[in-house]
Amino acid sequence: MTKTFLTMAGKRVAWLWAALFVVLLVLPLQAQPVKNGGDYLNRIEKRYGVVGTFRAKFVQVSKAPGVVRTERASGIVYLRKDGKFRWDYDKPEVVLIVSDGKTLWIYQAEDKQVMVDEAFGKKMKRFPYTFLKGMQRLHEDFDARVLSGNGPFVTLELIPKKSLKQIQKMFITFDSTTLLIHKIRWTSAQEVETVITFDDIDITSKIPDSVFHFDPPEGVDIVKADTP
Repeated sequence: MTKTFLTMAGKRVAWLWAALFVVLLVLPLQAQPVKNGGDYLNRIEKRYGVVGTFRAKFVQVSKAPGVVRTERASGIVYLRKDGKFRWDYDKPEVVLIVSDGKTLWIYQAEDKQVMVDEAFGKKMKRFPYTFLKGMQRLHEDFDARVLSGNGPFVTLELIPKKSLKQIQKMFITFDSTTLLIHKIRWTSAQEVETVITFDDIDITSKIPDSVFHFDPPEGVDIVKADTP
């Protein structure tokens, strides 16, 4: 069962770690002059301190090296600072990735299967960048460079100061008027390039606990991961 769980869930969850980190950068900032990339990091870290929830529509496009075909997915993401999250995919297939901070559920409607990891909360403590809590240390692990600042958008490159398991490079494109992040592009350690575009961002509404819980429907197969 463990092998089945890791084989089917591993690819999606590996992408999820990176997505959970970069999505946290979608924060509204005050429109002030920025001298360099380091100024952006400082302002993002300060803003992080008052952001407790995040909701947005997203479109994700990924391309692996040497592969002509790109993978495209879309849906709605919910995050909460206490470690709860939910990724609702509606295209190209219905997939749900949700956690209440302790248990992880990955539901694949087409396969009529849900994968459950009841030790997920303990495992996540090993990751330095988890949900909203990693935002306070961006400047410790990244250098930043402003790539472009003309026209309606500003693009910032985040360069890891040391090797990161999941991320090689990251590019953030801001709306120059609202300073909301419109697009995030990054390259993984496996050289997979992923672009996420956000829309209808909401960081003010409360998200109830019920959003971060999943009761498997009747008739689906339940695959459990072994507890470490």
